[in-house]
Amino acid sequence: MASEKGKIEESDDTKASTDELRHGDDLLRYFRLGVLIILMLLLLVATFHFYFSVVSAVASLFEYRYQALVTAGFAACVIAVVAYLLKTVVRW
Repeated sequence: MASEKGKIEESDDTKASTDELRHGDDLLRYFRLGVLIILMLLLLVATFHFYFSVVSAVASLFEYRYQALVTAGFAACVIAVVAYLLKTVVRW
């Protein structure tokens, strides 16, 4: 009887530690998700600001007939960089 009682208490301790580990993993996953969301929002704001600043710079630096071409090239570069960063962050 005493040995069975010891096994029951031992399994309860094991279950409690497993629940604590699972809870810690959930907290870490939520923390990473929160960091991802914050980084995406910051990246979005910075990208809009940078994008419109570069569009203004293109308008003042290049002739009218080349502005659309340079702006499109810049937009393609921005899309490629943001896609790469999101891919890297999601793997994290």
